[in-house]
Amino acid sequence: MLRPVLLTGFMATGKSTVGARVAQLAGRRFVDLDAEIAASAGKSIAQIFAAEGEAHFRTLERAAVERALAANDAPVVALGGGALQSRELRLRALEQAVVVSLQASPAQIAARAQQAGVSRPLLAGVNAEETISILLEQRKLAYAEAHARISTDTLSVEAVAQQVLDLWRQDPIAVAAGAASYSVFIGSTLEQQGLAHRLRGVSQVVLISDHTVFALHGAPVQKAIEQLGKRCLCITLPPGEQHKNPQTLFSIWQQCLSGGADRKSLFFGLGGGVVTDIAGFAAATWMRGARWVGAPTTLLSMVDASVGGKTAVDLGEAKNAVGAFWQPEAVYCDITRLSTEPERGYKSALSEVVKTALIGDPALLELLERRTDAVLARAPDALEEIVRRSITVKARVVSLDERESGVRASLNLGHTLGHAMEAHGGYGRLTHGEAISLGLVAALRIGQQLNVTPQELITRVESLLKRLGLPVDPKAFDVAAAAQLVGHDKKRSGGRVRFVLTPEPGKIVFRDLSVPEIQEFSKQL
Repeated sequence: MLRPVLLTGFMATGKSTVGARVAQLAGRRFVDLDAEIAASAGKSIAQIFAAEGEAHFRTLERAAVERALAANDAPVVALGGGALQSRELRLRALEQAVVVSLQASPAQIAARAQQAGVSRPLLAGVNAEETISILLEQRKLAYAEAHARISTDTLSVEAVAQQVLDLWRQDPIAVAAGAASYSVFIGSTLEQQGLAHRLRGVSQVVLISDHTVFALHGAPVQKAIEQLGKRCLCITLPPGEQHKNPQTLFSIWQQCLSGGADRKSLFFGLGGGVVTDIAGFAAATWMRGARWVGAPTTLLSMVDASVGGKTAVDLGEAKNAVGAFWQPEAVYCDITRLSTEPERGYKSALSEVVKTALIGDPALLELLERRTDAVLARAPDALEEIVRRSITVKARVVSLDERESGVRASLNLGHTLGHAMEAHGGYGRLTHGEAISLGLVAALRIGQQLNVTPQELITRVESLLKRLGLPVDPKAFDVAAAAQLVGHDKKRSGGRVRFVLTPEPGKIVFRDLSVPEIQEFSKQL
């Protein structure tokens, strides 16, 4: 509970009442933002609207939100209904605080506002319920982008306050994706804690895993589902990237059909990136779209595949060529499961952590250099920090660019040639992470050829990758031959690829390179 908790939502959804109770339960300071603004201005909100207009009020409101975010005592803050309409401010709030959106029906809001007898400037002299419906529609996305959404129509103040407090304690990371926004939870036994909420309105759960992971972690999850009174259809797949293909997807569809899965089924992906990718794609395509939850069990799937809603299967040598953007409802990263991950897979995943540090978190790069031994030993505190930092960076990027039309392409640093090398090896010679390690080195060296990347950064990153037990010599793994597969890259457009380079940690540069140019650069590596 190191970050403030912000209660957002329309007027009369219970923000002030619930906020005061949460603060009391937590022993924290409570801030009613509207009351604070009114006290500072020496006039009521209605008087500010009447005398100086809504634009002036929004300026005062934004300044008050920024003060709340900067507070070092992590208070409980009840926001005004329009406080987070600015998406730029909303994204900052989602990263710097825990944001809970309280919701209620137009009829309930109108009744509460009338009962309170408080003047509401936006409802003055109009049909209240009709106006509320219009305003709710206008603000729908702003209220949807939160760590959680709680309806206060039928719940007591105490019940809502307890939900807010529980969420605050879990300190999740929000992925802002409009109406499909969700949270990533990091800790232990997280699905069991959150399943009761997730299973409301669910007909059954389709638990998808692979044979290895299910033997290690499947039984407790299945038991928790069944104890909550839900049928659990367990589908286990053969492990390995070579099985991430349309044939496996077809097998899942067939088992869903014979198992009675309907559009109210909840798909639950328990496993590494292969499992969560294919489980998410199965959910996206089943009955034209079913809900799903991700429970990654490997470091790679936690720091990479768990966030962003990119679901897919491979088509021969074309990695992730067939897929869909389909956001999960929640992601649970239980770091205790990383103790069972094989050494090679765990070390391989650290290349994605290094990539994440390079594109968006220089402090993470320093952490990896400073605590290499602790990271390799899987010390819980080091693990939780690298997972949390990595997901925070990816969530920030995905929130800005859900469908990879702009800045999200930065996540592909090292991936153009990395994917090619992985495919060239038949998805067996190199793990995904090992291929990305080589792809990172290749991208840095190509960046040097293009006068973007300094030698000092190449030396620094190669040294770190070596200490982490990762390969750093692209030539030893036939990079020139592998580069012939760049033409299959799904990011290719018109014979060109938006290649990602970095001049320094935390900064990226895009260069549109032709496939022949990339192939020629690869020969020089």
